[in-house]
Amino acid sequence: MLGFSGLYFWKRSRQNPRLPAPLTVFVSLLTLFSIAVPSAAFVYTGDVFAAGIGDTPPQLLIADGSGAHGIPDLALCFNTASPAKNTLEWGLAGSDLTRVQESESAKKHVFMLRDLVPDSRYEYRVNGGAPVYFTSPPAGGKIRFAVGSDAHFGASDASRQASDGMLRQIADPANGYGMFFFLGDLVEYGFAHSQWQEAFDSMSTASATVPTRYLPGNHDTLFAGFQNFQDFCYPPGMDLQSGSPLWYRIDAGNVHFLCLDLEWSAESFTAAQETWLRAQLESIPSNDWKIVMCHGFFYASGSVVEGWQWYDNQETISRLGPLFEEFNVDMVFSGHDHQLELLQHGGVTYTVCGAFGGVPDEPRTYTSPANVWYENGSYGFADVSIDGSACTLTIRDPNGASLKTISIAKH
Repeated sequence: MLGFSGLYFWKRSRQNPRLPAPLTVFVSLLTLFSIAVPSAAFVYTGDVFAAGIGDTPPQLLIADGSGAHGIPDLALCFNTASPAKNTLEWGLAGSDLTRVQESESAKKHVFMLRDLVPDSRYEYRVNGGAPVYFTSPPAGGKIRFAVGSDAHFGASDASRQASDGMLRQIADPANGYGMFFFLGDLVEYGFAHSQWQEAFDSMSTASATVPTRYLPGNHDTLFAGFQNFQDFCYPPGMDLQSGSPLWYRIDAGNVHFLCLDLEWSAESFTAAQETWLRAQLESIPSNDWKIVMCHGFFYASGSVVEGWQWYDNQETISRLGPLFEEFNVDMVFSGHDHQLELLQHGGVTYTVCGAFGGVPDEPRTYTSPANVWYENGSYGFADVSIDGSACTLTIRDPNGASLKTISIAKH
């Protein structure tokens, strides 16, 4: 637009200064539009005048890989509105605590908790505050973890009541969740700092005491949200052993989680990520559990929305399905579809659990041939218990009640 306007005014001044006045007015307005609208969009999506994310509660984020005892290292992460130096004391509950002091003032704070003893009670204190207790993940082949997706904090039609109810269930020590995976679309607009702050204020109900891992969704990485996601969900200073801040492997004894970057469909599944995934699958012993986590779905029931088929995504199925079946992946968890569904294909159990608070999808008009169970209009999350070669997968509602339970045997 700017190039066209410049050419027009150049020709007008050099060749024909008597061009029609309405055309000149139109081109002038077009020029102003082409300057003002992109500038305004940049200011809005970049949160140019925002004060930043502000103060957020401490969260226990799961790092890539594993420590000396076969379980993942953790990072205690939080943000402050102003640069500050903080002190962390942490260690096994009831023992002498290790004290760590930040050397420089910053707004983003990351304290690595490395080489944890499996299935042990730990405590931490930030700046001498009240003790907070958590239990490290187990490594003996028995583990319970929760999976949710699509809370869409910041959206006017999202249910905070449902999200908060599920977070209380996951945080309750009586339920024994050792890990919590959130599969994307945590916020409605990833470029809005205020929505990240709102999300973390709520999520900390669980993430302050249950080791948590966030994966990227298409709403999280929208415009400037891509950098926000990395800064807030895998901040600089967290260890990386096998992958990148967007895709990585997490080990808990003989249970292996392969976290992928599939924000919408297969367009973010790069050649580098595919090479990495194949190498990881090849390196995992055949008798160990292989679990894939991502935002974009594979097999799913659904309907056509604005010309797009929100069911059986042939792009992700064709790109990754053969890998899953070749290497006997046991379970694949995803969101993106705002529904609850269990499906099985080629020996792989697929779970769609995109019902953590975002507005539910319309009822399906297409049923996937892989469908085992489907629920639309209800909020819920996945509860997974692995014990040796057996697994129980339960879909629960915000009050913890079971909606559906199936058993899965190791391949």
